[in-house]
Amino acid sequence: MITIDDELKNAIEKAAAAHGSVLQLALKINKAHTTVRDWISGKTKRCNDEVFEKLLPYLKPYLKPESYAIWAAAIEPKPVHQTSAPVPPRTPDTIRNTPELRECIKDAMMRMGATSAADLNRLIGYDSPNTLERLLAGKLNWFPDVLSAVLEALEIKHDDAPLSPAERMLLLPEGMFAAGAILVRPIPVVAWANAASHIDMLCDPNARMLYRWDPETTETVPAPMGTRKGTQAFRVSGVSMEPTILDEDILLVEQRMSFEEIPNNKVVVVRFTSDATYDDCIVCKRFRKVGDALTLNSDNPQGLSFQIEARYVAWLGQVVQKVSRL
Repeated sequence: MITIDDELKNAIEKAAAAHGSVLQLALKINKAHTTVRDWISGKTKRCNDEVFEKLLPYLKPYLKPESYAIWAAAIEPKPVHQTSAPVPPRTPDTIRNTPELRECIKDAMMRMGATSAADLNRLIGYDSPNTLERLLAGKLNWFPDVLSAVLEALEIKHDDAPLSPAERMLLLPEGMFAAGAILVRPIPVVAWANAASHIDMLCDPNARMLYRWDPETTETVPAPMGTRKGTQAFRVSGVSMEPTILDEDILLVEQRMSFEEIPNNKVVVVRFTSDATYDDCIVCKRFRKVGDALTLNSDNPQGLSFQIEARYVAWLGQVVQKVSRL
């Protein structure tokens, strides 16, 4: 456990200012912004080693070299002993990740020149090499569509894979991906009336860990596996962005850490802080920057357009795709 002394407190305050706000720094280390605020105020003086390891790189420019060396030595990683079962516990509609299946896949990867999970990720267009790493390590069972894509990309015939007849029947027909099929994953759709509270939950790491959605009762939209992790789906309400975005359209929105990451004239979703002076706490507008001035504009001439300050932005996302009703 690390004690936040005055030097660390000052460094945290400077790092927060350098990244735009306390919230932005908190998002980078996956902590609630109230915790970072309490460190700066001195209300909280303790930080666990795991969190401090994430925080320290952002503090380095504001610490004396000798101080940084001491703190870095204090959190040197310790050996982690991991154990994993040969086959993960079976869950419904999945295919057992047996050692024989993993060996078959890894042998085929070597033949194809794919030496890592990242290489396999590129072959099948999956959303995260981290998930594939866990699959190749035997920590997860396979979803049939993902395994089907892997087998096809590695030119493994279904009959040659070490699967039971029942598991083989779960696979997609051979050749589907060559015929144009793509892997998709469902993203829960959030109504615009609930969007602000949903984003507040995303900004609170503790609440986000508890967040679960029921696939049986929740409306979802299919997104390609290449869609970034953390992409949100919102069903908009209103006509201020017509004709580009219609009432009831579903927007896929990727989070951005600052307006510097967003090209001019892109459509954004902005959640304002509670102390902002704007009429709406969350808006979907077209972003424009002229010099140092940031404006959010409606595509509908009858809609509102206004200038904003970045310090009043609690969450920022760029619209990357829309789904319209027929």
